[in-house]
Amino acid sequence: MRSDRFKATYSHLLDAAEAMGIGLSVKTNIELAPFDFADARERALLPDFVLFWDKDICLARLLEAQRLPVFNRADAIEICDSKALTYLALAESGIEMPDTIIVPMAFQPPSWDGESFPDRAIERLGLPLVAKESSGSFGEQVHLASSRDELVAVLGSFGARASILQGFVESSRGRDVRLQVVGDRVIAGILRSSGGGDFRANIAAGASAEPFDAPEPFERMALSVCRTIGLDFAGVDILFGEQGQPVFCEVNSNAQFEGILACCGVNAAAEILAYIVSVLEKGARNGGDAVR
Repeated sequence: MRSDRFKATYSHLLDAAEAMGIGLSVKTNIELAPFDFADARERALLPDFVLFWDKDICLARLLEAQRLPVFNRADAIEICDSKALTYLALAESGIEMPDTIIVPMAFQPPSWDGESFPDRAIERLGLPLVAKESSGSFGEQVHLASSRDELVAVLGSFGARASILQGFVESSRGRDVRLQVVGDRVIAGILRSSGGGDFRANIAAGASAEPFDAPEPFERMALSVCRTIGLDFAGVDILFGEQGQPVFCEVNSNAQFEGILACCGVNAAAEILAYIVSVLEKGARNGGDAVR
């Protein structure tokens, strides 16, 4: 379905495509759903590539099955759309992350107050700790629990939805870094600060932003995250550890980049499309497989 939340993003992508002589149009998953890939007339309408700004993994895989180059790929989007899968994908990479517990799966909302899980989580992670729904954007569904009662209440609010718990990085309270990665480059970075006591630092939640010249360890982490997951482009969020070292927070496969443009003057839309063109010209992408 069409969403006002991404209108500006789509507009930037369409403008950049027009400037580059690329015929780009916006289609929703609902509009593509009835497409008959077995019909020769409809197959003639297939595009040269798909810039997939959605989280409909089944549709992305269906497009890849037609040997269409899809950016980002379905597997990478699926990992990014789950904070639990992201943690598991990076767990053996050596990338520093907060200590993380994947909340046990439940088919019906459990009564957490009667379970030992909250106590064991607190014993391991300490208080306060961060509770996140596994899927979510814009800093929504992210909570700071400072007591057992608060943790039980937050877990209860998640119902049966997948979620994770993480140790709270106090040294990064209310601030983080967003690095925009395209291909094998960090094209821009911003430092986000809540300024209002919020432990989160999301622009959508009212945080301010300023340009951030990322030190080499921050760039290396962002690029390693994208390389490990298999992302063509992404917004990588990084926290500040106690010694100022980078600590991975989250990665978004279809991050809004208006903040990057306003703050740094870098047009991520043009960078993304230029990257796609370069990959296609090299013949490096065929049916969802990329050469890096």
